[in-house]
Amino acid sequence: MKKFTYNILAIGFFVLLLAACKKEESRREVLTEGRVTFDLPTSSDVVQQNLDIKEVSLLSMEMKAALLGGTSSDPHYVTFAPDTTKIAAYREKYGSAALLLPSLNYLFYKSTVAINAGSNVSESAVLNLSFQNLLRPNSTYVLPLAITAVDGIIQDPGTRKVVYYVFNTGDALYVDHAGFTVTATASSTAGANTASRAVDPNTGTTYWASATSEVFPQFLHIDYAREVSFSGVDIFYPTSVNINYATLGGDPTSVKLETSMDNSTWIDQGTYSVDIRNTARKHTMNLPSQTTARYVRVTVLEAAPYVSGTLTFSVVLVSGIMLRN
Repeated sequence: MKKFTYNILAIGFFVLLLAACKKEESRREVLTEGRVTFDLPTSSDVVQQNLDIKEVSLLSMEMKAALLGGTSSDPHYVTFAPDTTKIAAYREKYGSAALLLPSLNYLFYKSTVAINAGSNVSESAVLNLSFQNLLRPNSTYVLPLAITAVDGIIQDPGTRKVVYYVFNTGDALYVDHAGFTVTATASSTAGANTASRAVDPNTGTTYWASATSEVFPQFLHIDYAREVSFSGVDIFYPTSVNINYATLGGDPTSVKLETSMDNSTWIDQGTYSVDIRNTARKHTMNLPSQTTARYVRVTVLEAAPYVSGTLTFSVVLVSGIMLRN
């Protein structure tokens, strides 16, 4: 009987507690639409920043909500989300060439934040950006963001506040060869692995190989078909060959770079120690300063011995030469 009485008392307690919570909830101030907005100057609906697209990196952006008309004695919860339909409104207002930021490039780390009781500004929502290297160079990308819900109540898509986050991209990592045919010759060639394979679009798969009967130095002579400006050179080892460099080899270890405007007078841009034994199978050679040239000569002074079965050869494998902006 006592156990039964205790159970009745416990149930009664939880019923009273639930009723109190509902009563408290009913007392929470209900915010009218439009009272919550972005914590920005009232005249602003654009937030701009430059975006470096040369390398992949994780960037975080913060945004806050503001409560108009003073503070509230209750906490309130605000949800931010993209509203991609608003790209048309941005283009009409600011520029038809604007591109919608692809969904691949952003992800909310924290989209719902609190405006604490007694405050009129929320905590920071956090938007992460990445894969910038997949964006077009020298372009304008836009991500329209809206306050889509307040305290779980969906805000009217037609009237809710929208802010346009605008990203202006700079140069790509590498010099663009669109519209130009890059050609190359070499000091020697092994079979079908000609010099052109070091400058074709298949970086990492096709490759130039010097003749196994030759000795070092071996060189690539590249014609970019017009004058180009660049800050460095990336040299690649073929991923299609073998992952075990130690037993295969053929990777360049010392490289000399030269440039020319007329294919007659050459400027020595330095000799570089090269290590392509990394996950990317790539090594960057940064020039002393920004350089303009039409022709580039890449001379491999030394390479790791190439091992095939019981035989060892002096040969070099290069699957890509890319000019860095």
